[in-house]
Amino acid sequence: MKWIDGNDIDIKQFSGSELCEKISRNLWNYERSEWLEYNDFIQTAVFLIDFDTELSMEGIFTFLENSIGHYVPNIIKAFRDIGDDKDAEILSEICRLAPPYMIRGEFLKGGYNEYDISVFGDDHEMNPEVADKIELLESQLYLNSGYDMWQMLYDYLDRRISEL
Repeated sequence: MKWIDGNDIDIKQFSGSELCEKISRNLWNYERSEWLEYNDFIQTAVFLIDFDTELSMEGIFTFLENSIGHYVPNIIKAFRDIGDDKDAEILSEICRLAPPYMIRGEFLKGGYNEYDISVFGDDHEMNPEVADKIELLESQLYLNSGYDMWQMLYDYLDRRISEL
């Protein structure tokens, strides 16, 4: 198979963990839309790595505001693909409370450009009860609960690679 850089790659040489490492090293060199051209199992890894990075660095409110929010359905599907229904349900509920397309729209209507940096609270008016509920839900996501989503992803990728 061709890798995103155009080189041939023998995907069977990788374990799930090694494939995630390779994706992580390449992820930011290409647009998300380019990754959408790959097999669904690679997209699963891409979306979970991207989500994890965003959540780790900035938290759920910035995730909702940033362009990755456009890919919420893909991220929820990725959680389900690896068998992590718990995190899929939590993210679904967060996005029901604060739909990313609305949050992103508010951000862009505020005079910001695509990659401008801002403070969430300065740009959005959110009911404090809703914000508290989102924070509570965020605390239940794998990143904050100690749940090992990564091993589920690695196992999923190992299975998919062996099926090739």
